[in-house]
Amino acid sequence: MEKVSSIRTHFVIMLVLYGSTWLIINNIVIRQQQTILQQYRNEKTSLEYDYMKLKNYPDYVNTIRKTINNAGNKLNQFLWINTGYDPNLMVFQHISSIAERLNLEITGFQPAEKVDEKYYTWNVSCKGNFSGILSFINGIETSQKFLKIDSVEITSFEDGISVSLKVSGIKKLE
Repeated sequence: MEKVSSIRTHFVIMLVLYGSTWLIINNIVIRQQQTILQQYRNEKTSLEYDYMKLKNYPDYVNTIRKTINNAGNKLNQFLWINTGYDPNLMVFQHISSIAERLNLEITGFQPAEKVDEKYYTWNVSCKGNFSGILSFINGIETSQKFLKIDSVEITSFEDGISVSLKVSGIKKLE
C-alpha cells in the first residue's frame, strides 16, 4: 500500500512539475513567438497591400513624384526672393519686368522699414496710364512669384497716374 501511495505521490509531483514546466514554456517562449509571428503577418499584409496598389496603379510612383515636384514648385514660388544674390535686386528685376511690359516708368524703389521679421518689404512707385497701372497691380498679384501688396496709393497728374505700392515678399518660413 505504501508503494501505491508513493507512486501516487510521485505521479502528482510529476504532473505538477510537467504542468508548471509547460506553463513556463508557454508563457515565455511560445507567447513571444506568437507575438513576433503576428507582427510578421501584419507586415506581410501591409507589403502585399502596397504591392497590389503599385501593381494595379502603375503610375503611382510617377504621381507621387509629380506631387512632390508640384509642392517644391509652390514652395519656390513663395521663397523665390531668397534664391538670388540680393533680395532687393530680385524683386526690382521682377517688378521692373512687369512695368516694362506695360510701358510704365518706375519712379521709386526702396526697402521699407522692417515691420515683420518674416517678410521683406519695399516701397514701389511708378507712373503711366490708368489701364497700365491696373494691369501692373494685377500683374504683381497674379504673378507666379509670390508678392503681397500691403497698400496702394493712386495719385492723378496731368500727364498720367502715379501709384505708390507697399509690397512684401516672404523672407523665411517657420
